[in-house]
Amino acid sequence: MKLLHKVNFRSDTIKHAIILIICYLIKVNYFNFSTGMPLNKISYSVVTVSVLFLLLTLLYKLRKWYIVVSFAVTTIMFGDLLYFRYFNDFLSVKLMNQATFVGSVTSIIVSIFKPTDLILFIDIIVYMVLTKNKNKLELFAHKLSFILTLIILPTVILSISFSSIYTGIKKYEFFNYHVYDLISLDTENGNLTNEEKNAVVDEMRSDYRDSFSGNYFGLAADKRNVYVVQIESLQNALIGKYYNGQEITPNINKLLKEDSIYFDHYYQMIGKGNTSDAEFTTLNSLYAITTGNTYNVYENNNFYGMPWILRENGYSATSYHGYEAGFWNRENIYPQEGFELSHFEPDYILGEKIVFGLDDHDFFEQTLPMLKNQEGKNFNFLVTLSSHKPFTLPEDKKWIQLDEADENFFGHYIQSVHYMDDAFGKFIEGLKEEGLYEDSIIVFYGDHFGIGMEDEVALERMENFLGVPYTFEEMFNIPLVFHIPGSGVSVTKDITGGQIDLLPTLLNLLGIENNYLTLGQDLLNSENGFVATQTFMEKGSFIDDEKVFQIARDGVFENSTAYTRDTHEPVDIASCRAGYEYAIKRINLSKKITESDSVMDIVTELMNKNSKYEIE
Repeated sequence: MKLLHKVNFRSDTIKHAIILIICYLIKVNYFNFSTGMPLNKISYSVVTVSVLFLLLTLLYKLRKWYIVVSFAVTTIMFGDLLYFRYFNDFLSVKLMNQATFVGSVTSIIVSIFKPTDLILFIDIIVYMVLTKNKNKLELFAHKLSFILTLIILPTVILSISFSSIYTGIKKYEFFNYHVYDLISLDTENGNLTNEEKNAVVDEMRSDYRDSFSGNYFGLAADKRNVYVVQIESLQNALIGKYYNGQEITPNINKLLKEDSIYFDHYYQMIGKGNTSDAEFTTLNSLYAITTGNTYNVYENNNFYGMPWILRENGYSATSYHGYEAGFWNRENIYPQEGFELSHFEPDYILGEKIVFGLDDHDFFEQTLPMLKNQEGKNFNFLVTLSSHKPFTLPEDKKWIQLDEADENFFGHYIQSVHYMDDAFGKFIEGLKEEGLYEDSIIVFYGDHFGIGMEDEVALERMENFLGVPYTFEEMFNIPLVFHIPGSGVSVTKDITGGQIDLLPTLLNLLGIENNYLTLGQDLLNSENGFVATQTFMEKGSFIDDEKVFQIARDGVFENSTAYTRDTHEPVDIASCRAGYEYAIKRINLSKKITESDSVMDIVTELMNKNSKYEIE
């Protein structure tokens, strides 16, 4: 009877092991397919399945510990899945400093969650059912566990070794990705060499020589007020468009018809800090980092961007935002950026919140008196909120009549942008009523996309609305407008540009010689446009005036894709090699400048050398 009992136990053990392996396969492959793993790489699944089974063999007696460890691993996997839907990438331990923002974006997380995602927890649930009788906790005998460990462990070790040679595994496979994410924690920092620093100085000096008499130089030099408005989630796709005969952005469209320079191939350049990265890149003409958000990681850096530069040229510098000062660490970084005064939610009378902040109508209306009381020359940086995801406007603020098929993320986005446009239009009228408009240059742009790739219904409706495929290029495309009352200049520029280019372009219009560190270019005086991307499309991808290049997710150049910017026709990727290498070079250079806190060193060197140049 004892022998029979032992045989039955072994039989149950094998049955339970098979059931759990099937659960692991379901769990891992659901994750892989949901995060875009190609079918020809599906064999990578064996690695994470082996790791999960290894956990089982090692913790065979420790039911509580197995559940805790498995739940922790699954939670990371679940986080990866949600993060991938938004950023087209997995989570990183370097992003842990952004965990404090989760509560503020709960509505966004809910909007991208799918009930089927609970499949990721299937193995834990099944294990708890199989082991609910404590007498059956010992699923594997010591000898069997040892043998299984000897078989599985080499598989895991070999996969890690192989992934050091072929990057595709650590880009696609859950376990390898996180192992290498931990390994790379202390290996990615880099200092700026003297050779690189001198190269930057020489490049900036060349730009400086060309900044004295460029096109439109000083067009807005006589304007006392500089208003730079960063508009939440404003994509270029909605500018000038109608929905069932209803104009979506009538006030912006009106501004474009007179005294405006409009860039219609302008692109977001954010890292993983979304809105804060749009601010950072715009204000500093540097690339944001992707290993965290720049505002938190480098809050003690000495930057010298738009606020400091304009202060040096006689302007005051003030920022306005209708949300908490601590969000994205603005209360600490803004003084470093050069803002003398910053207004946040406590400085406003908070009415009805939209999404999680001050209504744009209230924001602009209450900001106007602050602007009216200013004296001298002023730079004002305003950041809006109402068109933030998940675009949940109150019913009485939905003024576009939607078809029933568009009562979803896509339709709600149109409603939010239309509402923002109305508030922005009233702001322009307010500037006129207060006598500020004619003496101002008004710059506005979108911070990043509104409709991403995570919502399949919204994606399909967006494609139907636009009549073209909705690619990353279309998704990244945001408007940039320089509105200069009385200038008599009304033009649309189709040069490719990005947020890194706004500062040097603004300096040209203000008649300020670019004696500063700007890695972007003046779009009004550049023959060729170029935007390097590093989020959603992997680092090395780029957009220029002719084509869009997207590096393959596995990092292999030959596996990449390219197409023409305007017609989406295929392009031979061989013609993209130089742009690919240049994109990586520029991003890495910017990262080194930021990490080594070298901005002020370079600016000081520039000023010294340019001063000698003027004397000569």
